[in-house]
Amino acid sequence: MASTPGATSDFTDSVAWGAQTDVTPGEVVEKQRLVRDIMASQDSLRALLARVSSVQADCQKAEADNEMLQMYIDSVTKSLAAKS
Repeated sequence: MASTPGATSDFTDSVAWGAQTDVTPGEVVEKQRLVRDIMASQDSLRALLARVSSVQADCQKAEADNEMLQMYIDSVTKSLAAKS
């Protein structure tokens, strides 16, 4: 590939490639706040995941109970129909 004369590469001019920058106290405070917010969000997500797992288990138990009750109802209905 030929390069255009006078064109600069974003990769070689980027601050991310080793140039030192001064970090202001405000930037430090902002980054600390962001880290705290992220950690709090992660904790909230963990709590939500635990709650979802608990609700799923409750739902599965309720579905099994409903199936058993439906079989009982079907049995009672057939028994009553046979007596009629």
